Amino acid sequence: MKTINLKISGLSSKLNPIVKIDDSVIKGKKNEFGSYEASYETEKDEVEISISRNLELNSKLWWLYSLLSFIVSIFGIFEPPYDRKNIVVDCKFVVKLNDINEIKIKFNSMAKQGKAVEIETQNEFNEIKNEYYVDKKAKTKWRILIILKLIIWVAIIIVGVYFLINR
Repeated sequence: MKTINLKISGLSSKLNPIVKIDDSVIKGKKNEFGSYEASYETEKDEVEISISRNLELNSKLWWLYSLLSFIVSIFGIFEPPYDRKNIVVDCKFVVKLNDINEIKIKFNSMAKQGKAVEIETQNEFNEIKNEYYVDKKAKTKWRILIILKLIIWVAIIIVGVYFLINR
């Protein structure tokens, strides 16, 4: 049995990535320094580590969830804002394993382009993908939501003024 000790650091509060080892989602425990640590055991000689960030605006029913969230949050007053930058993380590595493997993943600051993470390990690894990029579809959907919310607020104000005048 081969053990992988994974340490993830440099996460910002806006970034909530999904870390997978061979398509198994890894849940880490936060340590006293703000980093996440996890262990994973496998029989394989090499594993694929993937890191991704899914945006809510890319789901199938994004419009329904956005509408319900807008209404329940009293027309957006208490609604948490969407990430306006719409930056996606897409990383994939293939790591050859020893008996005990220490892998440290450090996230770089979020940018519209560039390397997303730096890996420190004694193992041999192959970097397939390692990038930040702006999701243009999510950015367009975000702009549509902002315009629709403004239209709804203008309509609410017009209806409110109409009822105050005709009282």
